[in-house]
Parts: sequence; structure tokens; C-alpha cells
Amino acid sequence: MKLKDIGERKLTYGITSELSIPFDDCAYLERDGYYEVMTTDMVNSRTHFPENTPFHHMGWYAMAVNISDLAAKGAEPLAYLVAMGLPRDMEEEGYNEIMRGMQECVKKYGGKIVGGDTKEADGVIIAVAAIGKVKREEFMPRLGMKEGDAVYVTGELGRGGVALRESNIDDLLLIEPRVREGRILASSRKVNACMDLSDGLASSLHQMMRINNLGFRIYGDAIPVCEKAKKYDDAMNLALYHGGDYELLFTMQEEYENEIKERINIIRIGEVVEERKVVLVVNGEEKEMRNEGYEHFR
Repeated sequence: MKLKDIGERKLTYGITSELSIPFDDCAYLERDGYYEVMTTDMVNSRTHFPENTPFHHMGWYAMAVNISDLAAKGAEPLAYLVAMGLPRDMEEEGYNEIMRGMQECVKKYGGKIVGGDTKEADGVIIAVAAIGKVKREEFMPRLGMKEGDAVYVTGELGRGGVALRESNIDDLLLIEPRVREGRILASSRKVNACMDLSDGLASSLHQMMRINNLGFRIYGDAIPVCEKAKKYDDAMNLALYHGGDYELLFTMQEEYENEIKERINIIRIGEVVEERKVVLVVNGEEKEMRNEGYEHFR
């Protein structure tokens, strides 16, 4: 069977199950009272960057997507390893711009680039390994949500879909991982489950459903659709089925909502239910939310 017939997530489920690895935003190792949190993500010029993308934006994006994974666990970024494959006829200034984009992102969100590797390749390929740190009792896994939990997101949704549709390279690639929000949520010790929304809201809900063996009831009129998406007739689809928003999706008991809202912007969009399905409620009518979003090999 070809990978295009399997898809990224089924492929990943297979190896994580075989190796007994939790299917989460990050891996983690227990230390003295804290978790050392690790993640890696690879991007390349063919699948991630529109034509004429500035090299600076490539560097920022490659770093930011990894930092977003750390944020989803509530971790403080500490260090990064960077491996790059670059075309042999690429100008040195392009390489310098990639590094400048990375360094600007690291300066804003924390940590330090501590090493890596550079090799020849047909196009630009950047793989970052990010390491963070979080107290053991503050770590926010994907597994842990409970029936009756309220479901929340940070910020607004649909910006990634709009940016892709409009070829707005700045909005598409200069993403802002929610490190501050992640730390506040983690330090509250009220969150039961959390992940980032890089793959889109619908896909993320289905992933959480599979991991926790519980379902969701999501209210369409509660989803915070960004203003740029609202000018399109399919604004709700942009918020549900397009990746690239890099907000946080999490569950906790509703009684803690006001406490968290005093510190960051969160929106309640639904609740966790016993039945293992994702239901979208629009104008009082229920329908099952499609399991669609960004996925490699598809």
C-alpha cells in the first residue's frame, strides 16, 4: 500500500503503538520533579512554502512550529538542534536569512540554538529538534480529558485557511506559538488535556477523541472565527477544516473558566461527551463533524 493511501496520522499511529510511544505533541522524559519535553518537526520548500517565500520566513516558520508543540505541553523552551538540507547553488545570503529568521523567533519565545547539521539537498529542508522543560504536575498531555469537561480554544480560528487562500505569506508563515498561554494554562494545573491546532480544529478534535475514547459536542456559534474569514461564505469551513492557526485546544472543568479568563483570552466552544463522535451543533441541528484537516501524503 502506498503512503498516499495511508496518510500521515495512520502511519504515525502504527509506529507509536508498536513502540509504546504516547501519541502527543511532544515526547518527554522524567527528571527530578519535572519533564524534559522534546519534539521535532521538518519542513521543506515543496510542501510548506509558496513560491517566492522569503528565506527569513522559512527560518521563522521552521522554528515556530516546533515551539508551538512545546507550548501545547506548557513547557518553557530551552534549546534547539537544527538540521538543514540546502541546494548547492543557493546564495550564502539565503542561508543567512534562514538563520536570521530562526534567531528572531528564538529571541522572542526563548531558548537557544545549540547545534545541528547542514547537508546538500535538491531543495530547502529544515528539521528542528526542540527541547523544553515543565514541572511534572503542570505537564498537559493529550490524554486525560473527562466526560463533562468544557472544551476551549485560545484566540481566533480560520486565519491559516484565509492566509493560504489569499497567498498571504506573512500571515501563513510568521506564526505566533502560544508559549505564554501554554505556561499560564499549565501553571493553573486545571487543564486535563491539551494540543495545538496546527492540523485544524476538526482534525484535532478527532485525534483527541481517538486518544481519550470520548467524544465532543461543539457549538458552531461559539467558535471564534477571525474577521478575515468572515468575509467568505465558507467561513466556518475555514475555521474547522484548515490547519495553520497554531492556537491551543484544551479541556477543563467549567468552574475554572473565569480564573483563566482573567489572564488570557479563551473561548468555550463545547463539552466532552461519552459517545465517541464529534458532533457540531449549528442552529439547533446536530451533525457529525468531518475528520478533515491538513495531512501529509494526502
